[in-house]
Amino acid sequence: MLKEIEKRLVTGASIASGSNQRGGFVRSRIRSGGFTIIEVLIVLAIAGLIMIVVFLAVPSLQRSGRNNGLTTDARNVVAGITTYANNNGSQLPTAVTLASNIVTIGAAGTNQDTVKVGGATAISLNGTPITNAAAIGSLQVFTGTTAVCNATATGISGTGSARNYVILYVAESGSGNIVKCVGN
Repeated sequence: MLKEIEKRLVTGASIASGSNQRGGFVRSRIRSGGFTIIEVLIVLAIAGLIMIVVFLAVPSLQRSGRNNGLTTDARNVVAGITTYANNNGSQLPTAVTLASNIVTIGAAGTNQDTVKVGGATAISLNGTPITNAAAIGSLQVFTGTTAVCNATATGISGTGSARNYVILYVAESGSGNIVKCVGN
């Protein structure tokens, strides 16, 4: 009998005779169909990382969209000034106004040209150069022989023909506002 018990212990068979346990081992824990806490924590950590990436990417995408809109506005104003100059004997406008998302180029009584803008908030002609502290969407039109887009985006250095004109505008960046320049 001892030999039989030793044999069963070595092979893992049940010691109790007549037992119908398979393999001789009693399962003390049966795994249910649920998730362990570790599995849940891993899923939550991955979801958290995805949310962080989304929250970091969305503001820069929105900023980029607004800046693209402002660039389009500035280019539309440049095109409007070109049209105005072509219709008025190569003369540049003496007035530029913004009302209800419409920029009117030229003074009353001239062959005015109008362009639609979406993100522009203010526009002026030959005023003080705009700075990084100016409101986002501010447009400044510079005309004349000193109107040239330069490395510092002041738009008023250099020499050129009397038909030169540039548009300075304030855009957003991750670290604050920046002045950009679009010219002819």
